[in-house]
Amino acid sequence: PQKVIDRKPFPGPALATRILGEVTPERVEKIRRATAIVEKELSAPSIFQAFAVLFSDRATGIRDGKRELGEIIAVRVVESKNALTAAPSRIPWPKLEKVRDLILTQVPGVVKVVYDITPKPPSTIEYI
Repeated sequence: PQKVIDRKPFPGPALATRILGEVTPERVEKIRRATAIVEKELSAPSIFQAFAVLFSDRATGIRDGKRELGEIIAVRVVESKNALTAAPSRIPWPKLEKVRDLILTQVPGVVKVVYDITPKPPSTIEYI
């Protein structure tokens, strides 16, 4: 059935593949929230895949006037016909700013949001 063909494998256990480094219940909740924001705000008919990745590296940020060592989320949005090649989607800047703001305010502990513009090849669509 078409419903099965179109079904995405996420947000099941495979969501852990979008967490680089240690997988904990807290980090799974962070990627679940970030992914929901990205999918809601950036999904469109031309988009092959839109998702978030939680890095293992940390970054220094400032929140409420104080330094904070926090986490980094990458946003990846690609267009593709067959997944053999993919191009980063050219998302309008205001939409990216909205996604950034939502992630920074709704995903605890995140201090940096980056947008991945790497094509496939040389990269892959997913990080793992």
